[in-house]
Amino acid sequence: MSLTTVANVKEYLGIAGTSEDALLNRLKDWATDLIHSYCGRIFTEANYDEYYDGDGTEGLLVNQYPISAVTLLEVDGVSKDASSYALYGQLGLLKLKSGKFPRGKNNVRLRYTAGYAVTPNDLEQAAIELVALKYYDRGRNRLGVDAKDGVSYVSHLPEEIRVVLDLHKRYRF
Repeated sequence: MSLTTVANVKEYLGIAGTSEDALLNRLKDWATDLIHSYCGRIFTEANYDEYYDGDGTEGLLVNQYPISAVTLLEVDGVSKDASSYALYGQLGLLKLKSGKFPRGKNNVRLRYTAGYAVTPNDLEQAAIELVALKYYDRGRNRLGVDAKDGVSYVSHLPEEIRVVLDLHKRYRF
């Protein structure tokens, strides 16, 4: 799911009619993918079924957030009751109330719902502005995603957009 709509992009650009809709649809999807890649997370609400490596700590930092629901937490094949952990959904953190996640490879399974049902205004505006930049700079290739060592990054991202995206970026410790 995209972070904005063609209608919102057209309103921002002052475009009437439908002749540019196919292009704007591709650009809004491109902007969404670029933002997800840059921030290291998905913002649109979705369900996830993921496995994590236990690291001997009481906390588990998940890939996607904010977490709105946890439907399953299994540690070494044993289901944990919701009363056995605290959920800090905005941070994407689960913390066991007693004990630790035992060290192991893919020994923690988590089924959860995360992301935003409604895109935050600042993220949507960043997506709209990226579409506008790409729309007006067609063929100049001033914005793009490059790959280095298997990691995608954005080159020439305007400062005002970068500042917004940095507020939502997933940082790993």
